Amino acid sequence: MQYYTNQELAEANHVSVRTIRNWIDSAREGKLDLTLHTKGQRQYIANTSRNSLVIKNLVNKNKKYRPHRAQKTVMPQSKFYELYTQEQLYDIVTNLEINREIPCQYNYFGEGAKNWDNYVEHLAAEEQESSNSLRSAIELLKLNQDYLDKLLSGYKQINVIDVGVGNALPVRDFLAYLQDQGKLGRYIALDISPTMLGIAEKNIKSWFGDSINFEGHALDIEHDRFGYLLANEYIKSTSEDTSNILLFFGGTLANFQKPGTVLDVIHDSMGVNDFLIHQQKVDTPSTRRYFDFNPGQTTTTLAPIDRYIFDLLNIDESLYTVEMGFDPDLNQRYIRVVLNIALSIRFAFQGGERVIDFNKGDHILLWRARHFTLSQVITQLTDHNILPLQISHDTDQQSIITISRIRQEQQ
Repeated sequence: MQYYTNQELAEANHVSVRTIRNWIDSAREGKLDLTLHTKGQRQYIANTSRNSLVIKNLVNKNKKYRPHRAQKTVMPQSKFYELYTQEQLYDIVTNLEINREIPCQYNYFGEGAKNWDNYVEHLAAEEQESSNSLRSAIELLKLNQDYLDKLLSGYKQINVIDVGVGNALPVRDFLAYLQDQGKLGRYIALDISPTMLGIAEKNIKSWFGDSINFEGHALDIEHDRFGYLLANEYIKSTSEDTSNILLFFGGTLANFQKPGTVLDVIHDSMGVNDFLIHQQKVDTPSTRRYFDFNPGQTTTTLAPIDRYIFDLLNIDESLYTVEMGFDPDLNQRYIRVVLNIALSIRFAFQGGERVIDFNKGDHILLWRARHFTLSQVITQLTDHNILPLQISHDTDQQSIITISRIRQEQQ
């Protein structure tokens, strides 16, 4: 029998997972006329037309009888409208309304970019014995240096395209290495946040002075191809002597709602002489439980990285409870909030207002990290016509680097 996962039902009906579990408990006790499906030791709500009608009535009933005195209305700060373009504002609002989610990339604008910079600098300052995502990226690049030397030996110039640049700290040693070899051409940094690009540019100038020309471009890699940035090199007679290295670090791919769309954009932006170096965590018991976004704190509170947009929306921390964990149904770690009160957010646009209503107990997803086994990583790349050439684990076997190129049709 077909069935819904609790997370699927919660997202589709804008209720909390806790509400779905309560429905299952009531159905088990005979208090609700819902057909359940048993899988192993768990029970789920079956995907039937009868169940769909019952769920619709439950949701509508909950909205109808929501006490007015228990409702809170908030309006975003003016800075919220200043930071983002109209397209980005629309993306944030529609994701809140439809998916009950704030896309995490929007937390890295304005002061949010400085929060990320501080976080990465904290990782860099940790003791050498400790493992973290920054150290893994740097370590894995060094471990693959000999292979990269052989791979790039036939090229005179190497352009580096840093996808989701952050503060550029993970790529510093690699740029210095290419520069020492006399092979570094252009350094192109891509990020959705202009503020983040400004931080990266400042760092590059601090480390390298005027010896590296920083080219920053604000674009959304979920939608915006970037191959045009290299068009001039592509049509030159010396193009066969030039290779482009795309760096995609920080495990960023796992954070997107639809990772496949990002891989399509990357594939469609690459040329025949280009290589993709991608870092991400793999699925292990340790990575399933580990969070390091709030260094030094033991309480379950939102780190500055995650709460930036919530603060811009004027949602006080007393209005929600933070949940961090691993969802086995979706195979992902998550950070989300559960609302302690019914909440309405009133958005003001030039053409009018848009009000989004939440019930008490509704959850809003702030961050996800999808988990993939090694074989799933390979499948994910090849399904999008990206061919892995080399795969390496770091010393604690929690992160991997893949070196790939686009797959070409056989001549």
